[in-house]
Amino acid sequence: MSRLVVGPFNRVEGDLEVKLDVAGGWVRSAEVVSPLYRGFEQILHGKLPQDALVYAPRICGICSVSQSIAAARALAEAQGLGVAANGRLAIDLIHATENVADHLTHFYLFFMPDFAREAYAGESWHQAAASRFRALSGTVAEEVLPARAQWMHMMGILAGHWPHTLGIRPGGSTRAVTANEQARMAGIVGAFRRFLERTLFADTLERVANLSTADELASWREEKPALQGDFRHFLAISEALGLDRLGRAGSLFMSYGAYHAAAGHLFRRGLWK
Repeated sequence: MSRLVVGPFNRVEGDLEVKLDVAGGWVRSAEVVSPLYRGFEQILHGKLPQDALVYAPRICGICSVSQSIAAARALAEAQGLGVAANGRLAIDLIHATENVADHLTHFYLFFMPDFAREAYAGESWHQAAASRFRALSGTVAEEVLPARAQWMHMMGILAGHWPHTLGIRPGGSTRAVTANEQARMAGIVGAFRRFLERTLFADTLERVANLSTADELASWREEKPALQGDFRHFLAISEALGLDRLGRAGSLFMSYGAYHAAAGHLFRRGLWK
């Protein structure tokens, strides 16, 4: 049996390393070690309860809204507060805005640049991937970064600012949205949809969302060249490298039901197969 240490993973909040015991080509045991101590639980000791709304979002500069919501819900539960339906909807919209930005950030800035590394130089797809996705110099940056920046104006309207918004409270949101701001948000959503349909998918969002099986996805990908739409580009690389067979542990996923206003309809709590 051999020991393999992988890390540090410095793209996550706090460096991580993974220790693997490998025998016969199989991982027999794995340990994840986080050597960087954050200590937010200790920071909150002795503070006023409302201070959690200021400290908790600083846990992460990418998913700060998720931390804000967790702190606000904990305070609401401790105080026995109910949240009005409109307040839950406001919080869900703020949360969803950040989640959409996070998916875009992860795909374009954290994940796809890895395929531009020289380790893949011998692959037939590498040159195109490097030209498109290489960090800073890839052609994708000039399209994605402005689209993401424009999308984040939604957060300014809904929550005041981002990251570390203070607009989320135990009873809902402190930010009222005017009719003019609703019209502005509709324009932002429309522009972002055009970016997704032109650059990421090269197809309508409805069509992509309705793909429900692996066969349908494969058939959809083959309709156009691999370089037409960044998602097709990703699928072509994934197939070439067999990414669907790497690191697979099972088909069950946990959901904690993040969107409360849509309870029972969107991402319900429980195990997903």
